[in-house]
Amino acid sequence: MTVGLLAWLLLAAAPPVVPVVPLSEVEPGLKGLGWSVFVGHEPEQFEVEVLGVWNKVSPDTSYILSRLSGHGLEESGVIAGMSGSPVYVGDRLLGAIAFSWPFASEAIAGITPIESMRALANVPAMPVRTAAGDVVAVSDLLRPQASREQLVAGLARLGGDGGAGPVGLLWSAVGFGDTSRELLGEAVGTVVAAGRTEDAAVGLQPGDAVAAVLIDGDLRLAATGTVTDRLGDSVLAFGHSFLSLGDVEVPMAAAEIVAVVPSLASSFKIANVGRVLGSFDRDRPAGIRGTVGAEAPMVPLDIEVRGASTRRFEMRLARIPPLAGALVASAVLGAIDAVGGAGGEQRLDLRAEMTLAGRPPLVIEQTFDGAGASIGVALHLLNVVGFLANNALSEVEIDSIAIELEQSRERSSTRIVAAHPSRRIVEPGSMLDLMVELDPYRGESRRHRLSLRLPRDLQPGRYMLLVGDGTSIDVARLEIEKFEPTRLSQVLEFLSGLHSRSQLAVLGVARARGLAVDGETLPRLPGSIREIWGAGARSGVTGLRTAIRQELWENLDVPLEGLVRVDLMVRAEGSR
Repeated sequence: MTVGLLAWLLLAAAPPVVPVVPLSEVEPGLKGLGWSVFVGHEPEQFEVEVLGVWNKVSPDTSYILSRLSGHGLEESGVIAGMSGSPVYVGDRLLGAIAFSWPFASEAIAGITPIESMRALANVPAMPVRTAAGDVVAVSDLLRPQASREQLVAGLARLGGDGGAGPVGLLWSAVGFGDTSRELLGEAVGTVVAAGRTEDAAVGLQPGDAVAAVLIDGDLRLAATGTVTDRLGDSVLAFGHSFLSLGDVEVPMAAAEIVAVVPSLASSFKIANVGRVLGSFDRDRPAGIRGTVGAEAPMVPLDIEVRGASTRRFEMRLARIPPLAGALVASAVLGAIDAVGGAGGEQRLDLRAEMTLAGRPPLVIEQTFDGAGASIGVALHLLNVVGFLANNALSEVEIDSIAIELEQSRERSSTRIVAAHPSRRIVEPGSMLDLMVELDPYRGESRRHRLSLRLPRDLQPGRYMLLVGDGTSIDVARLEIEKFEPTRLSQVLEFLSGLHSRSQLAVLGVARARGLAVDGETLPRLPGSIREIWGAGARSGVTGLRTAIRQELWENLDVPLEGLVRVDLMVRAEGSR
């Protein structure tokens, strides 16, 4: 069955508009019936008794507090996945189950009035916004160590804001392993393993299970709730905001409920996520609105993990710039977990290529090692993709992303302990040998020889060599050159120039009187020119005390970590 024919059948089945219960008529003791799917596709009823109106929680928001019963809700409490479940009083629609509280001894729920939800069709469009904390800083791209806490904080952007209290939304992950689901769960709340269904019989009618799909394909990540109301081709659901980012385009899919799992903290449904039937386009505190038959734009993502076996994942990500990094990180975690597990000691060599509209592809490479290797990969991609998608200089449209991961179950990191020069007093233009001491994770320490020719125009005085892994040297460069991009071309050049931890590098640094101007480094300026620039007190101008005079890069077969300093004294050529 084609998507067009399926959409026509769903539209043809749309029920007539149901009258509403105005909030002004709601009072304690009012009783009604709610509908939600507890198993399969068919909604079943439960009882609702109004406790009162929680009035003006915010200037434009009120909720109806109610006690739920029937269908085991007395024991299970409000169930994650019930958000959006419609509540009727007689033949009129009261609103949608929206939230509850964990560890509550009764099934007490907040109901969003249907008047607020139907108003979604009339409010003006609100563009996607980026919260101030979502913009990644340049320095975040060069973190030498990645922590679980940093990754969880980044993934938490997927959680949005459920409104007045913990919501009855169900996060469903298809194909993800235990480790990746646990990390996502720390960020957004409980994430339940889900399955797939191609059953097209679900009509997205009030009470039906429905899913907002953020990652689709071989792995899927979706938020499952319930349809509240149907107005022609428009579907109202959830009874609360989803992402709290403004109006977004997210695929809308059918869902099937396999079972309900009671829990003392918060009971939840286990779901199968079905085929995409339309797109959610409006996301507000009162709920979300979707359109049957509409198509949400998505970003193709291919991930290939090569290890004991090779597996390729083909996915599509919802095109939401503020969440781009978090979605890529989630998909990568899921892929690593599905192949050989995201936990434990391992080495991961990353190559990612991003195709950008109207621009050359961007390629980044990096190596991660140890028990936190998968976390390191995910956090690095979260920061790089987030930095690119949310940069403040120019809009960037990512057309596709291809990721390759080489996985080894052995840790092989090597510390850079020291570097010994063949001599400490040098002349401009002379050759110098460095013996770099390397201490591997396991095995005997060894030495690696580097040879470099010093610049011929070095001035007499102190000259410093920094010897380290590629990432540590990038951090040092950032500090020396005070890089703050002012043009997108500088951002892309910076990202493509990031180095891998499997590279051994040397930076030669000398004293200099220069400037960093609008993202460009002017390391050696005549004093008069520097004073003229400084006197203007221009924004985007930073004084520099040191300059990079030379650099040497060498690829090794192991990931490195560490940065050491070698101090030299330059004497005038021919002097003694």
